[in-house]
This record gives sequence, C-alpha cells and structure tokens, in this order.
Amino acid sequence: MSLLARARAGWERFWYEPVDVVRLDAFRQAFTYTLVFYTFAWTLHAGEWLTAVGYHPSPAVDAYYAPHVPLLTGATMWPFFAVYFGAMLAIIFGWARRAATWVVLAGLLYVSLADPISAFTINRLYVFGFLVLAFAPGPSGQGPEATIPAWPIRVLQVSLLIHYVASGLCKALRGDWLAYSDVLWVQVQGVYCTEAAAWLLRVLPAGAWTVLQHAALGFELFAPLVLIPRRLRPLGFLLGVGLHVVVAVTMYQLIYFSLQMISLYVVFVEPTLLRRWLARLS
Repeated sequence: MSLLARARAGWERFWYEPVDVVRLDAFRQAFTYTLVFYTFAWTLHAGEWLTAVGYHPSPAVDAYYAPHVPLLTGATMWPFFAVYFGAMLAIIFGWARRAATWVVLAGLLYVSLADPISAFTINRLYVFGFLVLAFAPGPSGQGPEATIPAWPIRVLQVSLLIHYVASGLCKALRGDWLAYSDVLWVQVQGVYCTEAAAWLLRVLPAGAWTVLQHAALGFELFAPLVLIPRRLRPLGFLLGVGLHVVVAVTMYQLIYFSLQMISLYVVFVEPTLLRRWLARLS
C-alpha cells in the first residue's frame, strides 16, 4: 500500500471507524445538565435580556449587538422557558431525544440572537455542541455493543484542543501574558473578582499568581500534548480541570464556562472506564 493510500485509510479510520456510543451519550447528559444550570441562573433575570425591559442597543447605534430577532413579551416569556426547559429535560431522560435536541438548539439560537451582548462565548459553544449532537447518527447495536461513527467524538475532541491552543496563542502573541508576570494577578482584581479571589489575593504571595499564570498559559498552548496521548491524559485531566476550578472560584460568573468546558473532557475518557464510572453513579 502506498503512503498516500495509508494516509487516506488512516484519515477515514480516524473520522469514521465505529466507536463506543457511551462517550457521546455521557457528553450529551453532562453538557445538557450544565445548560440547565446556566439557563436557570439567568432565567432569574430573563426579562432583562429577552424582553424590551432590558437594555438593547438599536440597530442604528450598534447593528452587531442589536437584537436580530423579535424580543419576547411578559406573556410569552414563560411559555418559551417552559418549552426550552422541557426540551432539556427530555434530552436528559431520553424522551424524543433527537427532536428535543433540535428544540434546545433553536432556543439557544434565539436567546443568542435576542441579546448578543449577553450571549458571548458561552452561548456560541452551546450552539456548536448541540449542533453536533443534533447531526450525530443514531447508534448501531444495543447496550455495550452499541457503536456510532467516530466523527461526532472527533469533532468535539478537536474543538476542545483548538479552543485551548487558540486561547493560548492569543495570550502569548496578541496579549501580554509573556511580557509581564502579574497579568493574572491584575485580572482577578477587576470586574471578575469574587470573594474567594479577594481572600486569595490577601493570603497568596504575588509569585503564586505568576506560577498560576504561566501554568495556565502553558497548559493551553500544549494541551494537545497531554490530552491526545492516552498515557498522559490523567495528567491532562488534572491540569485542565484544575485550571477551570481556579477560573470558577476566582472569576465571577465564569463557573458556567468552566462547567461547560469540563463536560467536554468526557469525550476523552476511555469507554471502559466511563462505563465503570456510570455504573457506580447509577
């Protein structure tokens, strides 16, 4: 077999070989739970971002951040959330799961277009994740023998790695994370500062923040090196989850982003280990 033929066979195997469905199922559950948590928290102030009560720039002032869909009214807001949350629960409990996934995706697109300022990165990642779930093929076989083509898992894996590397490159090449040793120390004192961050700023020496800064940057830049090799994945999980725990604790409202990112780690867990964990949870 020629080199080109072997490369093509490897490429097709990478994207389309049958793989255990458990990773996609576990990701779907974890990802949807994080969306429930995130949406419930923001529903407490839903009128501010989905109705005319809140601030929305007019298209004449800011066409990019102005609402791109009609806003809800007080009478339609709660029926919208009833359907939206109902679809999330249907995904979690397996009721008409594919149809419910499309309903959740439609809801995500709506809230993202209604208030682009608030949607920002978190909503876009949810749109991407549920788009993959919506197009993912159904399993072949039953129980532990059930398989799917690998491409939904690979897309999610590659997207997580791209996110980390792109973020690291932005910090290193376009930002000032390599130029100064106190960037993280300064950032946690701004609008993102939590009570936990304020306490840590009092008790930790400045050098500790420098270590955390370079550890975070190093992990993002070299995440593929610790998440792709199976033997190094436990180290990658430890570093990555640790990074997001620190973000959740020290940066206001970014707990939702951290949970969202941690849920993507499920697609890197070996199926046998994942089934063992799920059996213990059940």
